[in-house]
Amino acid sequence: MRKTMLQEWKRKGKKFRHEEKDGEETTELSVKIRAAKFRDLPMSLRILIVNLSLFLILCAVFFMAGAYLYAPQAAGRNYVEACLAGDWNSAYDVCQFPDSTFLSRKNYVNAMTWKAKQDGTDGQETPEIKSFFMRRKQNPETGENRIYTVRYTLKGVSDSQEETLEIAAGDTVKWNFKEWYVVPKDSYVTDVEITVPADASFYLDGVQVGKKYLKETADNVSIYKIPYLFHGGHTIELTEKQKDPYREIILVQDNSSMEFLPDLKLNDSTGKTIADRVEESLDKVFTAAAAGKSFSTIKNEFSADTAVQKNAKEQYQQLCDACLNSDTNTGITSITVSSVSTTVTNESKQMKIETNVTAAIERRTRFLHFFRKTKTETITWKIESAVTLEKETWVMGSDFLKGVDLGKQTG
Repeated sequence: MRKTMLQEWKRKGKKFRHEEKDGEETTELSVKIRAAKFRDLPMSLRILIVNLSLFLILCAVFFMAGAYLYAPQAAGRNYVEACLAGDWNSAYDVCQFPDSTFLSRKNYVNAMTWKAKQDGTDGQETPEIKSFFMRRKQNPETGENRIYTVRYTLKGVSDSQEETLEIAAGDTVKWNFKEWYVVPKDSYVTDVEITVPADASFYLDGVQVGKKYLKETADNVSIYKIPYLFHGGHTIELTEKQKDPYREIILVQDNSSMEFLPDLKLNDSTGKTIADRVEESLDKVFTAAAAGKSFSTIKNEFSADTAVQKNAKEQYQQLCDACLNSDTNTGITSITVSSVSTTVTNESKQMKIETNVTAAIERRTRFLHFFRKTKTETITWKIESAVTLEKETWVMGSDFLKGVDLGKQTG
């Protein structure tokens, strides 16, 4: 048939070129013959062939793009670029951390940002990566995770940088492509023990550390074991009722034990409450003693502790004995507190108070056996006591008359 077609072309005076390609003889006619064969196919078949070819090309592009986007190398490069730029949010996105309250995104960003400020790398111009290469190492000891040696060069820096990254496979995304994550075990520490006052509420980076992290309590301190903490800056906060909170920013570099035992100060509001309460209690005690009332009428001004109640009763009786004696018609007829100045300081679970009291005392004395005279005196003394919070009320300790000499005249 081909020979017949050539004879027909020659008869009509048509020309053709003779070409050789890869040892195979080819003619312009043979090309046209092949083209004629494709044109001779039915239209539906030609459309199917074109569409199938396009589909195969798109599949190839898709799998090439997927292999590039969802590959360990992509996760490694994204992580290195984010760290160099100080973009800790993006770095966190490509990392895989143990499941822990203390390894949150917020804690990571805050810790890394504070660490960068301490290192002096914060705010520097982001270096440009010129070349980036990752090679997988043999790592049978890490199970499914892969270990890569990463080597890259930066613009303007002659020496190459090298580090090791552990890469873990995540969930399957689509068409058997997987997410890959960097496992930066060198960015956090484990089992950090922190000692704080036993009565204080303990907050770490704004999150209250619960009892499940409590290791032990002894000698008025509590020891907590924190399973994970990022390297870098963290905020310690201790709060206790009626006291000002204590805050401190710390730099975590390893899993060394830490201790925070500050002397928490009373807040201004609580200090004033205690001072007012002491003045109120003293006035009730002196008024009751001058009126000859029993201790039971003012016992609630003191701690309910049995020993405190016993000692307070004894001291109250001493005060009553100094007041007017009905048999001799002598003694103190009235005590009027004119000023109370109270200083409150911390002392263990109690508040130590030092109260300077100034009072006008009206005293009746006897002279020449049969005669009586009344004289008003102004006396001052210092009360050293302690107050405790019981049933939401501040109450005094038993030594409220310590150092008091009601018989001494000072003016």
